[in-house]
Amino acid sequence: ALVSRRDIPRGKGVGDVPENKMRSKPAKVSDWLFGHDQNPPAGETAEDAFDSFGPISDIRRALQQASNHPVTQGPHDFTRILVAEADAYHRRVLRVLLASPRLSAIEVEDGQAAVDLLALRSFDLLLLDMDLPLMNGVDVIRWVRRSTTPWADIPILGLLSEAHRHEAGKLMSIGMTDWTAKPLSRHHLADKIVHLLPGLYDAGL
Repeated sequence: ALVSRRDIPRGKGVGDVPENKMRSKPAKVSDWLFGHDQNPPAGETAEDAFDSFGPISDIRRALQQASNHPVTQGPHDFTRILVAEADAYHRRVLRVLLASPRLSAIEVEDGQAAVDLLALRSFDLLLLDMDLPLMNGVDVIRWVRRSTTPWADIPILGLLSEAHRHEAGKLMSIGMTDWTAKPLSRHHLADKIVHLLPGLYDAGL
């Protein structure tokens, strides 16, 4: 504990105080945050001795509340869509078509980024281009469906160019849920999304 004026005998200066009275014990960070004074002065609580305000006070309250109230993660309030599209023009089109306060869309430009994000975050729908670099659409579909994960059955809506439309049956046989044609149509895309996620019937797509 620190030496106060009342600890110094009357008529003596600071230099006359015994050495053991002048030394203070090093404070720990936890003591500083939570106010755990090892030797609080008489009549003073540990909280008074380490009283704080501003950011330190906020930190202490947050840490104390965290220990009393376990953190739980609730379901998200909006629909999360992962858009895996290599072409910048079609990504811009999808950005406009998916503009809704009920939707949260995240874009990636290659198949590897798509599977990496699927492993990190939960999504409700995957919009999938077939001509992705690194991992093409077929590879992504197979990887998702063969994975032993909670999102292995995520709906996959294929975005098929004219070159891939004849493969629609084969793609659906390996795990693609449904598909829509490029160039993209707002009406057709909205119909497909609402068919896969009926809760979005009033999302204003």
